[in-house]
Amino acid sequence: MTNPKQRVLTALAHREPDRVPLDWWAVPETVTSAMKTLGLNSQEELLQGLEIDLRYVKPRYAGDDYIEQPDGSLHKKLPEGTFVDIWSVQRKEIDWGKGSYLEVVRSPLAQAETPGDIEQHPWPDVEKFDYHSVVEQCEEYRDFGVVCTGDRLATRASVFKLAMYLRGMDRLLMDLALNPKLVDALVHKLLEFHLEHNQRIFECSAEGIDIFMLGDDFGSENGPLISPEMFRRFFKPALKELIALGKRYGLRVMLHSCGSVRELIPDLIDIGLDILNPIQTHARGMVPEELKREFGKDLCFHGSIDVQHTLPFGTPEEVKSEVKARIQTLGKGGSFILAPAHNLQPDVSIQNILTMYRTAVEI
Repeated sequence: MTNPKQRVLTALAHREPDRVPLDWWAVPETVTSAMKTLGLNSQEELLQGLEIDLRYVKPRYAGDDYIEQPDGSLHKKLPEGTFVDIWSVQRKEIDWGKGSYLEVVRSPLAQAETPGDIEQHPWPDVEKFDYHSVVEQCEEYRDFGVVCTGDRLATRASVFKLAMYLRGMDRLLMDLALNPKLVDALVHKLLEFHLEHNQRIFECSAEGIDIFMLGDDFGSENGPLISPEMFRRFFKPALKELIALGKRYGLRVMLHSCGSVRELIPDLIDIGLDILNPIQTHARGMVPEELKREFGKDLCFHGSIDVQHTLPFGTPEEVKSEVKARIQTLGKGGSFILAPAHNLQPDVSIQNILTMYRTAVEI
């Protein structure tokens, strides 16, 4: 009988497993709601009930200056009620009625002018992480596909999105044209941390890990946020080093990038990327049939079930139809892990969530 790990590894080897592997992405409010509705006591019970094939691991933070929040991010609360993370990025909590999120209110390198200013910033200390804690997690999930990642706001390997948090999106985009040396210095410091941080993880537990996940957002709804030329100049070399690190330890590497990134896919393949997430099908050029035809021999695809229209507003029959269509196109010949095209929000009904996963299992 095929177990989840075997199913995932078969798909990543560009072969069709017994069924398409499944993954779970959801905000904490959706997790809590689903558990309550289904009468479950833990997220692990939820994942097993939905027959989810992947599990995520990361080192525990061993310092006492930051606290892991419900969404997995590392922050400490300041007296004025805002939160600051390990990079000194300051955020405030925004309540939108059905949940909350953290919005950047201060980018600590907004006033930096030179590479020297970047160097003097207080950078996170890798010594404050318990890397051996990943070994225990990998053993707990030994029968599942194991993804090594970090929290999406701080420790997940990122060189573009994290640079925007630290510098400010507007300033960073102007820097690409007006202050390239500052961008180089900033990317270098981010890469330095992520290479050391993840190498320490892999030295302890690479044997128990299957996928190394990077997290950057290069796409908007209509195309890349920056030109392919600027991507190649500033960010492709750093991503290449991170991918090479994972490959040295025998891992497949996945990149999370929202939006329309079709123009960048040849470059991602060129530097050895194995898995692309989340396949936001309503973004320009992210047509599943075309992506599979043009890039399917090189890439595995992860995600693709629409969270902007189908899951929150569609009927169960429409959800079922989309799941079947994705499996028939992206899943042909393997190379596909089915999941929502981003985190499931509280506006997605439990009925549609169950329909998505049950349909995939029953096909």
